[in-house]
Amino acid sequence: MGNVTLAISVAPALGPAVSGLILQVGSWRMLFVVVLPIAALVTLFGMRKVENISEPQVSSIDWLSVSVAALGFGGLVYGLSLLGESGGKVGLGIGIVVAGVAAIVVFVIRQLKLQRTGVPLMDLRTLGHRAYGLSLALISIGFLAMLGSMILLPLYLQNMRGLSPLETGLLVMPGGLAMGLLGPTVGKMFDRFGSRPLVLPGSIGIVIALGGFTQVSMTMPYWQVLGLHALLMVSLAATFTPVFTLGMGALPPHLYSHGSSMLGTLQQVAAAFGTALVVTVMTARAGHLVADGVDAAAAELSGMKLAFGVAAALALVTIAVAAKLPRRIAAAGAQDGGAADQPTGS
Repeated sequence: MGNVTLAISVAPALGPAVSGLILQVGSWRMLFVVVLPIAALVTLFGMRKVENISEPQVSSIDWLSVSVAALGFGGLVYGLSLLGESGGKVGLGIGIVVAGVAAIVVFVIRQLKLQRTGVPLMDLRTLGHRAYGLSLALISIGFLAMLGSMILLPLYLQNMRGLSPLETGLLVMPGGLAMGLLGPTVGKMFDRFGSRPLVLPGSIGIVIALGGFTQVSMTMPYWQVLGLHALLMVSLAATFTPVFTLGMGALPPHLYSHGSSMLGTLQQVAAAFGTALVVTVMTARAGHLVADGVDAAAAELSGMKLAFGVAAALALVTIAVAAKLPRRIAAAGAQDGGAADQPTGS
């Protein structure tokens, strides 16, 4: 899991620097032109080289569940993004958010019904395993905080401080590389010490870093920005690898696929939700201050501070969750009820 964390963390760390270099010499459309052949090669080599090590099982896809999930989670994120826009879209945004929540409720009810026949799109019995549920909550909040900061920092550095896209990418690259390169080391430390000595300090570090970003100003030294970002990334590294391992290890084999898909889904939803949330908070705060006669730059800076503050407040939840995590996978299995391990079918 440490090696997996390295792979999925180094790429996003290099992304801003590579994107900044592309934007220095070409249009933003070039970003997609560069990614297209890479995606094609990944697809080609993946189909040829990745081996199926699991036992195929006869199953089916409930397309109603797929549609309701897309409408629910998509509506929730899109509606939230509308709340920060001007032009009288607040009412529309609230309506879409309510509709999205209603669709998610329908999705949950549908899965509970399908569980009785043994073919749910997403088996919610994974949530009956306490360690997995706690891990899922912590990872979701962690991704929300990470992606929220990743969208706010470039806005601050480029719009407020006047850095180029390349300079911005280079400034945030050390923290991302540290997060990725620490993955294998954190994995070994997890094997030796368990989860809590890593995840609890990591959660505290996330809150401290986001709290530090609430103090951004037009004169904050760049070394402080780099240091806070590095602290955030290192804290996330200390959190993600143990929590990924602990959460999936708490599940019985027949729920691995559902646990993995739920983890991946909520990662993406949390990332999108975090981006929409911080931008909405920042835009709403800045718009309110501008309407009161405050200078546009000062209003945007105040909005960024508030957005970082909201992210820090949400990250406080990770400390409480980390304190409840078992130290090791064996302990997680002992805490979960035996009934939750048994599949129920028709």
